[in-house]
Amino acid sequence: MSGGVMGGLIPQPVLLGFGVLMILTGVAGLRSCVLRERLLARLERLRAGTAPSAAPETERRSLLSRIGAALARTPLVGSADRERMRKSLIAAGYNQPGHLYSLLGIKLLCIGAGMALVPAAAGDLLPSLIGAPGAAAQVVAGALLGWRLPDLALGRMRDRRLEEVRNGLPDALDLLVICGEAGLGLEAAVDRVAREVATAYPALSAELSATAAEMRVLSDRGGALNNLAARLDMEGVRGMATTLIQAMRYGTPLAQALRVLAGEMRAQRLARFEEKAARLPVLLTLPMVVFILPCVFIVVGGPAMLDVSRSFDSAGTSQQAHSSQTHSNPPHSQTKGGQP
Repeated sequence: MSGGVMGGLIPQPVLLGFGVLMILTGVAGLRSCVLRERLLARLERLRAGTAPSAAPETERRSLLSRIGAALARTPLVGSADRERMRKSLIAAGYNQPGHLYSLLGIKLLCIGAGMALVPAAAGDLLPSLIGAPGAAAQVVAGALLGWRLPDLALGRMRDRRLEEVRNGLPDALDLLVICGEAGLGLEAAVDRVAREVATAYPALSAELSATAAEMRVLSDRGGALNNLAARLDMEGVRGMATTLIQAMRYGTPLAQALRVLAGEMRAQRLARFEEKAARLPVLLTLPMVVFILPCVFIVVGGPAMLDVSRSFDSAGTSQQAHSSQTHSNPPHSQTKGGQP
């Protein structure tokens, strides 16, 4: 980047090294957070209901979380942005308070990586066209890309988890109906269903286990169901929570209401599958046009084009031979009396 502002101050290998270092630091910080949460969850399962020894929050925070906490106190991150990121993290399965700070720390590291890697990858493309504003535009573009990239990854993880919960909810409701008809209470039924669906739908199992724990702690079981609907923010979960709350409030048969709701959700799941199947012809049109039709045209029209090309070549060759023969044997001119 000899023509840019960043290239004039910092060499390109240094920029590349700095960007790679930022990415590796973010990955290592995220991996440490995930490993810590897994270890804490395993310790809680081993303690079998005993309260785990809670360490101070400042001691358990990693370097990435402390960087994110410092960023959260600045005006760069407003309260609306923090609430939006918190909801996305909860929907993606990261419900600890420190996860928000870890996300902010990752976003800050991605900003540094983007500011280093995008100008290094673009080179002198914009500076050669518009000068110093082009180099500044590259740096700003890298910063914006680094800021938005963790949000895109988090949204992908959230959508995948919600899709898993949406697909497993009808089966969970059927199991709830069976547990209700067997005489189990709502708390015991939810806990039992959470254990049964843990293998097939781990995300749904985690949410139902948290709901069962809240039902045992809270005085109002409807509050635990409302918290489940707020965490997932899905139409099916909201319908299930509303149905269970109304059944508990008005004394309606719980099994019958859940059976009707499970049938509706199963019909919705089948409609989603049919919608995806109906989109396949449209999605296959572009690959067919790009990759299949040219091959068909070559196979079908190739021989005909070769024959036409040979016919044109033979016609041109015969015409050239006739023209050369005409020029080599000119007609003899004769005089008026027939004598040369």
